Amino acid sequence: MEARLVLGSSSERRKAVLESFRIPFICVSPDFDERSIVYSGDPFEYTKELAWNKANVVRSQGFSDALIITADTVVVYKGEVFNKPESEEHAVEMLRTLSGSSHSVITTLVLMQNEKVLSASENTQVSFIDIPPQHLKTYVRSFSSLKRCGGYCVQDGGGLIIKQIEGCVYNIQGLPIKTLNQLLMEFNISLWDYLV
Repeated sequence: MEARLVLGSSSERRKAVLESFRIPFICVSPDFDERSIVYSGDPFEYTKELAWNKANVVRSQGFSDALIITADTVVVYKGEVFNKPESEEHAVEMLRTLSGSSHSVITTLVLMQNEKVLSASENTQVSFIDIPPQHLKTYVRSFSSLKRCGGYCVQDGGGLIIKQIEGCVYNIQGLPIKTLNQLLMEFNISLWDYLV
């Protein structure tokens, strides 16, 4: 591969998803305050702006020639955006709100190299079971909810609360593989060449 590949993310899940391929990359945490971007009502534009800002921050950290991958993921329910919870109580409230209903998980990817910038979004529908109220705090403490958009995860036992998923499961983990590969192919890279 000609270009150095940089995953601009502090997410362990995104890193783990990309590590499932043999593609060489480094992981750089973008020093960017996501709270500086105000949600204006369009989750696709919101996640695109966040991912674009992350990519620019990584580029400014000495990776100007690298192929930079950044992403931002949000949960959307009845027009409201759920990011990472700010406290255990906030996570419990998020899960209580989402319990027994369906919501969208939207991730926008931005790939940036020099002046070439591409982006694409993925939308996955997730339905929750009616989560027993007495298990909400246990769930939050068991699955590092404060590090997860919407306060939940799909991997390991975290999927216990999920009734149905329509769309890309990797999107819920923050790195939709099919969409990522489509963008990488525009830079003459295919994940098919890096299967383990």
